Amino acid sequence: MSENVMEQIVAELKSSVPAFYPEHGDLRNVRVTGHTPKADHYIYEVVVDFSTGSERLAAKVYRASKCGPLGARGLAEQELANLQVAYNICQKRQLAGVPRPVGEFTALGAVVIEKFTGLPLQSIIMKAVLLPGYANRGTLEGAARRAGAWLRGFHSATTHMPAPFDPESLLQELQKLCLSCKGEGLDDAAIHTILSGTRAILAEGRETLPSSAVLNDFTPLNVMVGEEGIGVSDYARMVPRGNSFGDVAQFLGAVEALGKYPFCNRMITAEVQKQFLQAYGVSEADEAILRVLKMRALLGMFAQGRGLKESAIRKKVIWATVMKRFIQQAAQRSLAPAA
Repeated sequence: MSENVMEQIVAELKSSVPAFYPEHGDLRNVRVTGHTPKADHYIYEVVVDFSTGSERLAAKVYRASKCGPLGARGLAEQELANLQVAYNICQKRQLAGVPRPVGEFTALGAVVIEKFTGLPLQSIIMKAVLLPGYANRGTLEGAARRAGAWLRGFHSATTHMPAPFDPESLLQELQKLCLSCKGEGLDDAAIHTILSGTRAILAEGRETLPSSAVLNDFTPLNVMVGEEGIGVSDYARMVPRGNSFGDVAQFLGAVEALGKYPFCNRMITAEVQKQFLQAYGVSEADEAILRVLKMRALLGMFAQGRGLKESAIRKKVIWATVMKRFIQQAAQRSLAPAA
């Protein structure tokens, strides 16, 4: 089915794409060079050849059988609308890294964008972990700082008035997550550390949190680092207004979660978080609430599990055991009272 959709997209691009690149001369060819399957969509790599150069595009084709109530068309329409809003705002604010949408393919359940050339930040982190000396070259720290600066720029470009903060609601959410994780083996001592540390931070009486457009998927795997800077290509889960710190905490949690791998050097992941926060620009009070929000993100990962089939019992047990130990250690680092 997706192959038929791509045939239609290629045919449409042959007639419409020259208008997007008038500086490249005559169109020579539009070709699909590969694809990557995801849970509910495929990403196709498309190369457009002109007489004076080439351009690379990415076509995201939603899988109708996996898309739930909204369906492929609904998800594509939602993502394209988010992308257009983000692209237009960031163009006005001269913030690079948001890809330009190319054409309108939502009727086919697809979104086509310009492809950002770069390496996922997570790949750079893992290189630093696995290759001796790589982390000492400054590449990783520079990438983390650029990611923090980009996210700060995106939140500034889409900022709203600060939103009221409801600490009791956040505490209740953490209590529910802890209860869910307890069923997977998280012990009472870790839960006590998480909740008591959270209460101590929330007792400081913060009344508002910064508000802006929120990507809800700003993770090292989705942040591309290239020669031109930082690029983020997925806006499917973006909302026009939300808690800006949600993106920050999700990024920090995703970096922290790499520590669940036995070969991962925690000094490296801690440095990535430090450089990212410095570039984003957070105060001491911000860092305290972000520790709570990061723990919420980590507990959410634990509660969701690996999405394995019930038949994969051994893998589920291994996952639960690894994550349980990791969450306990993270709680001690982030929320345990100072000695």
